[in-house]
Order: sequence, then structure tokens, then C-alpha cells
Amino acid sequence: MNNIMVKTPSNIDELVECLKGADDDTYLLSGGTDFVIKMRNNPLLKGTIVDVKGIKELDYIKIEDDLIKIGAGSTFTEIIENNIINEYASALSLASSNVGSTQIRNVATLAGNVANAAPAADSIPALIALDAKIKMINGEGKIFTSDVEKIIKKIKKDEAIIEIIIPLRKTYRSAFSKIGSRSRVTISKLNLAACVNCGDKIETATISVGSLGPKAFRLKRCESILLHKVPTIELLKDFKECLSEEVDDAIPGRASLEYKREAIAGLCEEVFYMLFPKTRGDKVE
Repeated sequence: MNNIMVKTPSNIDELVECLKGADDDTYLLSGGTDFVIKMRNNPLLKGTIVDVKGIKELDYIKIEDDLIKIGAGSTFTEIIENNIINEYASALSLASSNVGSTQIRNVATLAGNVANAAPAADSIPALIALDAKIKMINGEGKIFTSDVEKIIKKIKKDEAIIEIIIPLRKTYRSAFSKIGSRSRVTISKLNLAACVNCGDKIETATISVGSLGPKAFRLKRCESILLHKVPTIELLKDFKECLSEEVDDAIPGRASLEYKREAIAGLCEEVFYMLFPKTRGDKVE
């Protein structure tokens, strides 16, 4: 342990100083839950740990300039219990409630989940569906924003997430569902998130899937199936068929193909009924 240094910045300026000398052996921690898992398989023998949990100015959830702003220090429990998120970004609240155990959610942060970017991460499909942006800072003190899809697995060692930004869209509805090997505290075998704006017809739609590849991604073909349509059981059938085709294209020949085709159909129904509760009725055959 003599070759390991731990730094605990207490503000943004100190964080920038820590990032200036960052290299391949530098590890940023917020909650540290993902890092502990990695350590079990690959014990850390040298390097620098930068624990950002002490930066209190990064712990907030607020509305500002028609944007929902979530500080990088916000835990999943804080997100789940926040009225702003529950009212205007329910997909994120649902996804957050599916992350690990209560103890993990009390410590783990949304920013850490995004930075770790595990293929099965529940928060990332929700953020993609909500058109979220990620605000980061680097070792030069430069602040910049990026789409979630663009930064997944591409955050550099001298960069740190400082804020997650979600457009405040009061007329939009969003939903999230997942399937795992057991009902609680389970890693997603597949997850699905969606956000729509719907009057008489569906005006906009953003759909995202996780655990169907090395990282979460949008399903633009399925989005087009929904656009300008009236939510009906027939539309659900078309949506389900399109999602099954996306699974076929994403993992052709994989042993898990048939399982995930069935799983995506179930998730499709759950998400569709959450978005359009008036269509709930008989099960779709």
C-alpha cells in the first residue's frame, strides 16, 4: 500500500489540481462501489485514488434555466427521493431504484455509474432516453458538455464528471424497465428506457436499450415506428416486433438470442403501458 496515494479534494479548484497529473494509474471515486468490485479481481498495488465525495458543492438536484441539474455527488437514494426527478424524469427514478441494494444506493452516485459505464448499467439507458448531457471538467480547468452516448467509455483520466443535465420537459412522459436473474439486487440482463411527448398522437420518441452490446444505445428504428401514431394495442404489436428485430441485429448467432427476444417483448409491454396507461388491457398475443 506504500505505492498508493489518496487525494481528497474539497472543492472544484482542488479537483482540477488532482486532475492535472492524472495518468493510467489514477482512479476517481465518488461512491466507490464499482471500484471495490474491480479491486476484488485486480488488487491495486500502485497509483493515485482521487476521492471526490468531499466536494459538497457537487451534491444537489435543482431546476435552473429550464434544465434539471444533478450534481456529481448526488447518490441514487437522493435521486429516487427527489420530487423533481419523480415528476419530470421518472425513467431515471425507476432506473435508480433498480441499482443494487439499499446500502449501495445510499453511497453510489449517478455520475460514478456513468463514468464506470458497465454494459448493464441501469442509469445510462434512462439518461439517453431523457436526452441528458454530461458536464465535465479536465486538468486544465476546462468545462465542457457531451451527449451521454458520446462519452460512454471515453472519459479520459484527466476528466471528471461534475454535473448531469436533463432538459425540463413538463409534457413528456418517460419509463424504464429491466429484467435480471432475480427480482431484487440483480444485474440487468436487459433493460429498456423510453421518453415520449404525446398529445392525440406521439410527437417525439426516444428509446434506449442496455445489456444488448458493449454499451447502451438508441433504437432509432423503433422510435420511427412510434412517431405520429396514436397509442393503440396494434401499435404495441408493431413496436414489439421492431424491438425483436433490433435484438436479432445486435446479437446474431448468440446463445442468448432467443431469451433476449422474449425478454425484450416483456419489457416492451411494461414500458408501453407505463407511457400509455389507457392502452392497458388484454395481453398482446
